[in-house]
Amino acid sequence: MNDENASCSYDSEDDAQLSLLDLPVEIFLHICSFLEASTLVHGLSLVCKQFYLILKDDSLWKARINHIWPDASYPLLRPARPDKLFWKLSCVAIEKQTALWKGSLMEKLIIANPQYSTVDALLLMHNGTICIAGARDRTLLYWKLPSHEKSPSRENGSTVCIDSAHNGWIWDLTAIYSTIYSCSWDQSVKSWVLIDTGLVKLKTYEMNTASGALLCVSSCPEQALFATGSYSKTIFVFDSRSGHKPIRQYRPHTGAVIKLAMNSEYILSASEDKTVSVWDQRAGRTMKSITVISFRKAFPMCMSMQRDCVCVGDSTAKLHVLNPKNDFELVKSYSTKHTKGITGVHLAHGCLITSSKDGTVRISSPTDPPKPIATFLSGFGEIASVSIIYVYRKISVLLKYLNYTAKKHFVFVL
Repeated sequence: MNDENASCSYDSEDDAQLSLLDLPVEIFLHICSFLEASTLVHGLSLVCKQFYLILKDDSLWKARINHIWPDASYPLLRPARPDKLFWKLSCVAIEKQTALWKGSLMEKLIIANPQYSTVDALLLMHNGTICIAGARDRTLLYWKLPSHEKSPSRENGSTVCIDSAHNGWIWDLTAIYSTIYSCSWDQSVKSWVLIDTGLVKLKTYEMNTASGALLCVSSCPEQALFATGSYSKTIFVFDSRSGHKPIRQYRPHTGAVIKLAMNSEYILSASEDKTVSVWDQRAGRTMKSITVISFRKAFPMCMSMQRDCVCVGDSTAKLHVLNPKNDFELVKSYSTKHTKGITGVHLAHGCLITSSKDGTVRISSPTDPPKPIATFLSGFGEIASVSIIYVYRKISVLLKYLNYTAKKHFVFVL
């Protein structure tokens, strides 16, 4: 550029002081379209009042989300009372999740499993740095994941294996802060305190002799409560601060209780009788029973309960959506790309994750209808469930495999 052309850019003092504040709103928004949503929300909108007022408009974020998924409606179910930051933060989560799952930043960690039998229960703890696994050989495994700074080819972290943790198959795990609860076919729930070097047994919660195998356990840390469901159709609720006996038990199903989900208001239970039962914790009674499946041999296998939406996956690879803000009405059902039953489901602002007995994990958009984002094939047998923890820009996804030959856990870190 010659000196004459260079001087043309600053013909006057006013020109020298031009800034983004002087641009028409349309041009400013066009510039913003090239920036990440997180930069706009957590950076540019905080620069000055003018930028804040422009970027606070919900229509901007709705249009941005619609540009990502033009043929779908977000969210899967509209929230009853969206807060002021709902559309902003949802757009940030959507862009981040879509970029992470579609990108090439995934890292796979592998642990050669010291448990010689099928692993049915897995749980990620402490921001994805600790893995707890329960197996049919009655052992409970503590696995400390290698630090992220180590070599990408790392294959083991430090492990501690507790032999004879139960007298039957260990089938499910949950946690209240640093206390882990394991349920087993031996008709008991045991609590374990998580320490730096492993697990220390705390107490045993025993059911009556007619309870049958315990097939699921879930917790509500806010109330220090946990519940377990049994093959004998009974649900037992415990207060972790009190003794060994249940504070409540009820029998809402005519078939085995397969899965539980709970919060401070409700306990949801899925059963082989094809229904999902809703227990109102405040009223102390069964509020509703929803028949989610009409096929003869189908039954619900997994659940994800959020404040504004409940997703239920069934044995025919269909996904059902309940609306907790409207008496848990069954509002939508979707056919998925899975070819076998859905064994795990997780719904978040930015993605919908499902695992299946067909050996795949599918990442979809949390929209109506869900749109595919990415698919992962295990190659090591059926996937029993997923455990997911979000830590800043890292996502840890723990898969548990029903596999009788390659006894390994896989953790994907983004």
